[in-house]
Amino acid sequence: MTTVTHIMSTWNPSLVHLVKILSCCQMILAADVQPQIENYIPDYRFYHNLSDIALHLRKIASRHSDVIRIDWSHNSRHGSPQLLTRITNFFHPASKAEDLLYFSEASEPKEAPKVRVLFSYGEHAREFFPVESFFHLLENLTDGLTATPGSHEEIFSRTILSQFDIFAIVIANPDGRKYVEGSENYCWRGTSNGVDINRNFDWQFAKKGSSGDPTDEEFRGLNPFSEPECKVYTDLTQKVQFDAFVSFHSGIRHIYMPFADTASKLIKRVPVNFDHMSKLCSRLAGATRYNFRYGKAYDLNLYTADGTAFDYMAGVVKIPFSLAIEMWEHQHHEGPSCFDEFNPHSEHLRVSHVMVD
Repeated sequence: MTTVTHIMSTWNPSLVHLVKILSCCQMILAADVQPQIENYIPDYRFYHNLSDIALHLRKIASRHSDVIRIDWSHNSRHGSPQLLTRITNFFHPASKAEDLLYFSEASEPKEAPKVRVLFSYGEHAREFFPVESFFHLLENLTDGLTATPGSHEEIFSRTILSQFDIFAIVIANPDGRKYVEGSENYCWRGTSNGVDINRNFDWQFAKKGSSGDPTDEEFRGLNPFSEPECKVYTDLTQKVQFDAFVSFHSGIRHIYMPFADTASKLIKRVPVNFDHMSKLCSRLAGATRYNFRYGKAYDLNLYTADGTAFDYMAGVVKIPFSLAIEMWEHQHHEGPSCFDEFNPHSEHLRVSHVMVD
């Protein structure tokens, strides 16, 4: 595995480019998940619905098969694909592999291995914006492939794709998303059976910062990893030793470092890689037109969250850089409506992506 020391030694350019990657791509108090009167709802001429997400991704991958591969084998409880996507220059020397999706550790050159990153989108059904941000990321990464050699766009794409191995779970919770689209209940956060998969991980499971009530938006499920939607995370982290993990959300502009759980807040637990992670977060926070707040999740939030993906990745898997990034907020949101709390108006979607570049 690439060590923390090695990662920090590659700050120029690798982590600087990670800042750029994340800049192209950023939890709330428990409540029930009943539908509300919405101020606006998604216009699918601008947003992708669930079927269009898969269709659009397939089209992009077919145009750029040398840098994008899709694994269709990871599915939700009801069999919808989670669209695990790998983005890298597969023909770069550091990408030699017997398998097109998972690489053999033995086959990777010992010198200058790529930085391996796992991105997670679409965990919460009502948060459409993070999934749209993934397509914005793909656009940024692939535009340079046909740009003028030596141009900024061409150099950016070539550098990222040759130095990074990016794995993206594009739609972690497709059943929940399908329910939102069919019911038009834009407050629905969980899976088809109401479980918040971001409370279903085996880190401080079933503690105060989650709920055992199936009608609560933070319903954790019956057991750790009870939801099949979590399997892609455990499978991937058993096969690949990642250097960074990022869970993308919307609702506020915060960059969270571990930890978010109740016990960590009580004992003031600090992640092992805190100083280096803080440096990365500082760069990220100032890399957009907005100044994102960053810090340990239990310091930034008024509540704790137990069983989260990014705490699990930091505390159990020991991924050196593990973050949760809330990418967008409605600065003047009032009332019980949900879609506008987590997602921009359809006609403002494009400019909202640009604003977090």
